[in-house]
Amino acid sequence: MARRTLAVLVLALLWATASQAILVDPYDNILAPDGYYGLVYLNYYQADELVGPDGDKAADIDLTAKVAIVRPLAYFHVGPVPAAFQVIVPFGKVEETDLLDESSSGLGDIIFGPGIFLYTNQDTNTYVSYWFYVFTPTGEWDKDQAINLGQNHWYFEHQLAFNQILGKWVLDMNLNYYHHLEEPDNDWKAPPRFELELSLAYQLTDRLILGLNGGGYWDLDNAEMDGQEVDDTKAKRIQFGPTLGYQITDRFGANLRWTRDLSAANDVKGDDVWLRFSYAF
Repeated sequence: MARRTLAVLVLALLWATASQAILVDPYDNILAPDGYYGLVYLNYYQADELVGPDGDKAADIDLTAKVAIVRPLAYFHVGPVPAAFQVIVPFGKVEETDLLDESSSGLGDIIFGPGIFLYTNQDTNTYVSYWFYVFTPTGEWDKDQAINLGQNHWYFEHQLAFNQILGKWVLDMNLNYYHHLEEPDNDWKAPPRFELELSLAYQLTDRLILGLNGGGYWDLDNAEMDGQEVDDTKAKRIQFGPTLGYQITDRFGANLRWTRDLSAANDVKGDDVWLRFSYAF
């Protein structure tokens, strides 16, 4: 496959991974008191390598994303059952200046996410919840470009979230499954995907927490075009790095996270930096 053809194929399929993946931060999966919460993320992602299906470098690139995400949440009870609802609104700019010389800026795909807590035990500090995310095709899109903030189709994420606190240790884990509808302009259907997100942190003081983040995703099948399977389009990525959180006041906190893409296939490899601010209203 020609170098440019491979790049267009991979970036069109997988840019959503770099521009929308959030991973998980310490205490993300606990049951918060009923009320309203606001999260703001600032994300910088830079990749200089495009990786082919065999995991080897296929091309040099210069891919940069500067994305902000506004994420309001509400926790409440439906009878005795704790539940939640959130909206995730991404916006920003992504560009590749070496291989494709393309950019996309503006609004990304808005995500709606209801959730329900399946199990809570405050004596053992154990929480298990299920979330259903709906990705809507609201983002900037150009069918003739590989670089797009939006994906131009509906897709869905099922998430099983877990939190366990043991003394000063905090473990958060997400098991995610994605499935897609067909993108209508190019008759492209992304494959189903499994994703694992992990955070293990230690509460150093009442306000300071330090930990490690990691995760990865694995496509479960090849993509399809015009209803036909496209060979060698399964993608994967594994990333790992440190995280640091500080509770500035009782209501306001900040978290800084960096991850490095350790391995990939049919994807890009680079560095991901997230700065998150949280506020309890």
